[in-house]
Amino acid sequence: MLVFQSFAVWCLIASDLQLFATALETCTTAWFDEGDVSSDGDSELLSDLRRKHRTRICSNPVDMEAQTVSGVKSQYTRNTFHTHSASEGLLCLNSEQKLGQCEDYKVKFTCTGQFCSECRTRWFDHDDPTRNGDYEVLSDLQKIHPGEICQQPIAIEVQTVSGEPASNTSDAFLNYDATYGFACANADQGSRSCEDYRVRFTCPKEFCQVSDQCRTRWLNGDNPSEEGDVESILQLLKTFPGQVCRNPISIEAQTASGISAKHTGDTFLSYDVTFGFACINGRQKSKQCEDYQVILTCPSDFCQGCRTRWFDLDDPTRRGDYETLLRVQTLYPSQVCSQPVAVEAMTVSGVPAHQTGDVFQVYDAARGFACVNAEQPGGNRCQDYKVRFTCPLAFCSV
Repeated sequence: MLVFQSFAVWCLIASDLQLFATALETCTTAWFDEGDVSSDGDSELLSDLRRKHRTRICSNPVDMEAQTVSGVKSQYTRNTFHTHSASEGLLCLNSEQKLGQCEDYKVKFTCTGQFCSECRTRWFDHDDPTRNGDYEVLSDLQKIHPGEICQQPIAIEVQTVSGEPASNTSDAFLNYDATYGFACANADQGSRSCEDYRVRFTCPKEFCQVSDQCRTRWLNGDNPSEEGDVESILQLLKTFPGQVCRNPISIEAQTASGISAKHTGDTFLSYDVTFGFACINGRQKSKQCEDYQVILTCPSDFCQGCRTRWFDLDDPTRRGDYETLLRVQTLYPSQVCSQPVAVEAMTVSGVPAHQTGDVFQVYDAARGFACVNAEQPGGNRCQDYKVRFTCPLAFCSV
């Protein structure tokens, strides 16, 4: 009985410690600039910001940073503040200024607890501080890890790769917010270099609730012309009816020969899920745009029209886990259509593929899925995956 009570007490202590550790974790919101300078001054009050951006700001911030829209920190301006605190926000009144008027300010907040952890990505470490510094830019990370980061994160956390919070280092940061990501420039550190940092983002909880994400086949609706190569969502919907979702979660681009867009050296006019992909020849320095194709990650409602059962044909015991469409069609010819419009993959334990951190060699509706052990970071093995396909509605009506 005593042993049982001791164990129960330890469980309670462990639970409290976990809650305490979660509460200590902090994250930083995006910048907010709602009020322009008026005849009265500038107002960025927390109550007003929360009313407009309720899910993007925690109810009880533990810290606030303010700077002018041009980037000058509030403590270095000549303004006197009527209010300047994490609990209330910022209020600058022209009537209280000795010299001139209030500047135009923007603010961001530091939050803790569930706000940071409710829908959080894994850690990302894309860059090393070997040249100009350490740049963990949101737009770059979204292209490198399609589907793993929401389009508009509500918060960001930064720490060194050894686990030290960025706020505990003595580095000066060029940028640190949920909209941009993180940047530390070596030139701003005096005689030393930036630390090596990693970042993770907090997304709207709806992003984590989309567990049945599916991926289309590679789509190439345009050939490079005198203007360039444009793979817009609107045009893809017209060119590939029934094979493209109207509200994709993420987009990935590569050349028709399979080279990732980020490795081509081209400059892109657009590369996002709102418009799609566009490469314009006039924006390239000394070459024309490559011939590109795109693949879309779609929400669950796109996957559900005519969906097969789950297939698990392979285990990652040797080279990796191969759940290819050709193999499924060979073994189960009547259970899968010849040309699926989407594919889903998850571990046999039910974790969506995009949440595992594995690198996939193949993941599209035309070929199926393949994860190669030799391509996993840190010498890890692939998870054990299963797949299912979404077919044209005509396949289910037969």
